[in-house]
Amino acid sequence: MNDIDDHNTDINNIIARYFGGTATPDDIERLRHWIEQSPENKRIFFEQQDLWEALAPSFSVTDSDTEKAERKVMAKAGIAPRRFGIIRKLVVFWSRIAAVAILPLIAVVAYFLLKPEKVPLQNITLSTYYGCTSKATLPDSTIVWLNANSSLSYPQDLMYDGKREVNLHGEAYFDVYSDAAHPFTVHTQYISVTATGTEFNVNAYDPNASVTLAEGKVEISDTGKCISLQPGEHMQIENGIPTVSKNVDLNKYCSWRNGVLIFEDEPINSICRRLEQIYNVKFDIDPAVSDRTFRFILKGENLSEIMNLFQLTAPIVCINEDDSHSADADTLDLPQIIRIKPV
Repeated sequence: MNDIDDHNTDINNIIARYFGGTATPDDIERLRHWIEQSPENKRIFFEQQDLWEALAPSFSVTDSDTEKAERKVMAKAGIAPRRFGIIRKLVVFWSRIAAVAILPLIAVVAYFLLKPEKVPLQNITLSTYYGCTSKATLPDSTIVWLNANSSLSYPQDLMYDGKREVNLHGEAYFDVYSDAAHPFTVHTQYISVTATGTEFNVNAYDPNASVTLAEGKVEISDTGKCISLQPGEHMQIENGIPTVSKNVDLNKYCSWRNGVLIFEDEPINSICRRLEQIYNVKFDIDPAVSDRTFRFILKGENLSEIMNLFQLTAPIVCINEDDSHSADADTLDLPQIIRIKPV
């Protein structure tokens, strides 16, 4: 065997060790010099590479381009400068970093672009006319009695945002379905009342609003401070100042839901204000009779019958100032004007 054959055998052994991953740095250096000596040597090297790849592929099939394959093999062997590999790795590395960083941004943008448009919740309104009351069950199973000349509005989904909120004008009695996780709040123009499960009455026809608690516990706000009531307590606002009374007669404030109005030694001004809330009427009371008090129980009487009760129990006269209205026309749009004066 001559020197050329020995040399070729040696090179073939080095190539085999290189593709097998056992070549030493000296082997790699000798292989690099041999490849650079002639195009023929380079051709032989890549022919053996193709054969090796066919038997034990180590590169992605997407790297079949000859020029890319050559750079990859030369760089791996330390035969060619590795700047291309380093740059490529850096590009791949930062591309992956950028992809990871941009994914949350893409998700956020996609959410706002693709999420269904939020449809405003439709409000439901219950209302009553003068002289009428009604009873209803709300979507959360709360029972409400609505007094005359009152309205109650609430969202179609009463449990929206984890809260139960209704808006009241006038007067209502609530038997709230117990749900401590979802407080029930009654908003009025003057006060707000919050409970979880309880029974209470709210009168908010005017700034002299009041709350009467039958069972459980409520908290009243928007009165300058937060007030808690216990069963049997009544909170009344007079001239902007809240006053709490204990152990009151609940029927006096809550029996209207059964069609009953109770007045116990009350001044005529207070009684007439209550009648104005319920009936379509306005009273003009002569100061000469403003100190008169009355005690009676009304059970569905019309205005004409109520005025007769006044006149039977005290020396007063009730005059309908509008001749186009009869004294018991409590369902007309325009309020009756009734003047009360001494006999």
